Amino acid sequence: MSTNKIIKLSVLASSVLLAQQIYALEALSDQSLRTVSGQDGISLSYETDRVTIDQLNWKDNANFSNGTAGNLNLSLNNIEVSQIDNNKIGGKVKLDVGTNANKTGMRIEAVVNPANIHIAKVAVCGDGTRGADCANQNTLGALTLQNRAPMNFVLETRSGLFNSKDKAYLEFGLQNANIFHTLKNGNEYNQFILKDFNFNFKGTGYLYLDANKGMVLSTSSPNAADSTVNEVVLERVQDLDNPGKTRPGFNIDVRYKTNVGNDGKSYTANENTDQLNSIIRLGASGRLRDAEISVNADRTNLGGAEGASTSSNQMTGSTGLHLNVKTSFTRDEKNASGVVTAEGTKFELGHTGKNSYAIEFGNLTPLQIRIQSDSNLVANNNLAYINFGDIYINAVQTKSLEFEIGQNIAKLLGKQAGIGRYNLSNNAQNAVAIAVRGMDFQAIARNAKFIANNSNDASHQITSQSATWGLGIPIYNLNANLGLYGTTYGANNAEAIGFGLTMSTQGRDAAGSKTTSIILIDGAPNSFNTAEEVNYYTGLRNIDFFMDTQGVLAMEQSGIKLDLPRLVIAMGAEIALGQLPGSRYEAAACANVATTSLNCFVPANSFTNTDDVLFGLALRLDSSAQLNILPGTAVDNHLAIQGNIKLNASDATTNKNYLHFSNVQDNATIGFDRIQGEFDLNAKILVEKDQVKFNNNIRLNPTNQAAGVLKADVNLYPTADRAQNLGTMVFTGGNIRSSFGITPR
Repeated sequence: MSTNKIIKLSVLASSVLLAQQIYALEALSDQSLRTVSGQDGISLSYETDRVTIDQLNWKDNANFSNGTAGNLNLSLNNIEVSQIDNNKIGGKVKLDVGTNANKTGMRIEAVVNPANIHIAKVAVCGDGTRGADCANQNTLGALTLQNRAPMNFVLETRSGLFNSKDKAYLEFGLQNANIFHTLKNGNEYNQFILKDFNFNFKGTGYLYLDANKGMVLSTSSPNAADSTVNEVVLERVQDLDNPGKTRPGFNIDVRYKTNVGNDGKSYTANENTDQLNSIIRLGASGRLRDAEISVNADRTNLGGAEGASTSSNQMTGSTGLHLNVKTSFTRDEKNASGVVTAEGTKFELGHTGKNSYAIEFGNLTPLQIRIQSDSNLVANNNLAYINFGDIYINAVQTKSLEFEIGQNIAKLLGKQAGIGRYNLSNNAQNAVAIAVRGMDFQAIARNAKFIANNSNDASHQITSQSATWGLGIPIYNLNANLGLYGTTYGANNAEAIGFGLTMSTQGRDAAGSKTTSIILIDGAPNSFNTAEEVNYYTGLRNIDFFMDTQGVLAMEQSGIKLDLPRLVIAMGAEIALGQLPGSRYEAAACANVATTSLNCFVPANSFTNTDDVLFGLALRLDSSAQLNILPGTAVDNHLAIQGNIKLNASDATTNKNYLHFSNVQDNATIGFDRIQGEFDLNAKILVEKDQVKFNNNIRLNPTNQAAGVLKADVNLYPTADRAQNLGTMVFTGGNIRSSFGITPR
């Protein structure tokens, strides 16, 4: 009886309150809005001192190994939003609705004040009686977002909210944000930091719903007849720590910090490199075309969940998240004399922190300078691009994921092509599974230069550069499975992230227009036609690559610890030297010859033949490893990798570790087979103001035990199926040191 009274009174009270404001529900014209509010549209401001949330869950349906189904939760626990300096938590939202040519458009403009958002525990948990049950679930760590500058958002449409025929305008500005990922190790808290994270863009395109793609945001119209070129601009952002200087519109600056405590409100990320050590920085800025983001609920095949048994049902249930993100990079625009008149997209990659250097990459183009058109070669006006492929995100409970390998990878591994299972743990885990299918990054940076960090002092600046060089790291058909779960590590049960990663790339496509390669470019002008670059290249091309690893990541005082009980790597590649496909030969007779004369140009499909190949390379590594990634310091700003690697002994049927060098003309091969032993690795990468250095030291058999002796069978293969054993090579110990530097000219 009392419950009914409460309901009736609540309805009555609500009706009375609504009656006082019911006029706000009437249809109002633009002029009426101006009369009521004094401006066009509605403005809403909101402020508070503090926000707390016990638990926020993303629920994903999953099938379990015992044949049942249920929900798993990506659970964010004990969320606290607090103030930064004197900024109130909150912001302002403006909404305006208008008409044009019988179409109703809208403009949403929002500003979010600086704030500190701390999530004390992130975990993948099962359902509980209220929300998710995370009491006994290991954490993936704590996350903190420190938004140091106001975050801006603008969306303006011409016809409704979703429309594939009329353009929309979008701005998004996440600027100078610090993102902290914290793990506890004993009594200390250590963390990864993304310092000054930027995702700052504006552009014109289309926002619409599609039956197949889902929700789509694209610069290109879905109407094939509409050839309008729209662009998104990654605008550079003011550097709050270095006034007068800027950072890329998309900026990832990875740092490492120890002994930070567990109070998210006290976290800082300043340029004091005694406390804030550097790992790596990458960024992008400039104009983008053909950009598209689509979101739907499609799922991929990861196999049945495996625990004590393996389910016949797919581990991904009836829900999930499927993303596709892609864009093209604008290239430098030049006049008839080859002088750059408008710069295109730029990348930045290198060290970070005070007195460090990085490399800026520009003039991004596809691999082929010219492409085949009937019997002629024509200039390749296609744009370099990145397509992240199909990205699937699911919560799963399993100890393994299915992954498919092709013929080339199968040959390197000595197994059959097809679908296999690869472990992410020895026991079933509640995990986040991220699957990538068909990622391409087809971009050659034909121009590069060294740049100084914004925080460098006067003695660490770069005054001038005259070198003409570039770098290509294109990736073709990358596929990967990544599983992440919370675990513990070491004697003190430190918080750690368990993971399993399986990935592969394909060497090239059939036409030779797409490749996985690592090549250096000589971008000097052609001696006989200065309007074109000579485009010499050297490096590893057409790389078929495979990696399968399982292990634990922990954060220690010295750096990042990787404990990998399984590390399998296989690679096949060509070591080559030549000119990029479609380049003009550097010869007097070819100075001004038209492209109809094919004898004066490198064939457009040159990556499909062996004319440039010096020798072939194939290897397989089957091992366990204990690795430490040591961040750079103010004294020695480099990135170091140290650790111990044990090569597993081959069995009667499997050559687990080998290194082969082949003559690609007849496939005659010299091979170091059935390699086994143990070694310590100490590798350093240093980017200076005018060169890149790689310093390596390998200590063989560091424990001086018989089991650690490095040995290999040496075989000659005159033909692919016949081996001649030349003996066994044995290293009982010692050191192998190398120093390799790249200095552009």
